[in-house]
Amino acid sequence: HDGRANPHQLVINAATVDDLAAFRAALVAAHVEHHGSAADLLIGLQLTHSGRYARPDGPPAPRTLYRHPLLDRRVGIADDSALLTDDDIRALIGDFARAAALAQRAGFAFVDLKHCHGYLGHEFLSAVDRPGPYGGSFENRTRFLREIVSGIRAEAPGLKLGMRISAADLVPFRPDPALTTAEAMGP
Repeated sequence: HDGRANPHQLVINAATVDDLAAFRAALVAAHVEHHGSAADLLIGLQLTHSGRYARPDGPPAPRTLYRHPLLDRRVGIADDSALLTDDDIRALIGDFARAAALAQRAGFAFVDLKHCHGYLGHEFLSAVDRPGPYGGSFENRTRFLREIVSGIRAEAPGLKLGMRISAADLVPFRPDPALTTAEAMGP
């Protein structure tokens, strides 16, 4: 729940798994009705945590790995209360594995692990200043993803995995109007 980008984003848990299975069945039925077969169909779910962009109940409720001088201001982080502890991270890894097992139980063929666009999974990749097992070295910064994959393989054998990974990280950019002319901005 706490990782949703908005209050309307779907959540898979024990209370919602049957509804998601019914939703998947309706998708398959509509596909079969239109195309005559489901043999070409592959349906999965995306598993993500919005991190510093989380708004599970409407207002911002960021969760993050480290303080960032630009991004903290953008999402209203003023102190360390949004920082996830190593224990929080380990619990979240278990949540991902359990969510994947529920997705498999509901009939989905794969889960897509989102590690891009500045969300929490992506933030691990840039946590060079975070101390402990989930920050600093490349091995530590990729530990979250590796442990999620291991957990999913243990709890949902045979479930296919996909990942979207941002391979680059850029400082947020806004042109300085004092240094930019209208001609340089283009049409």
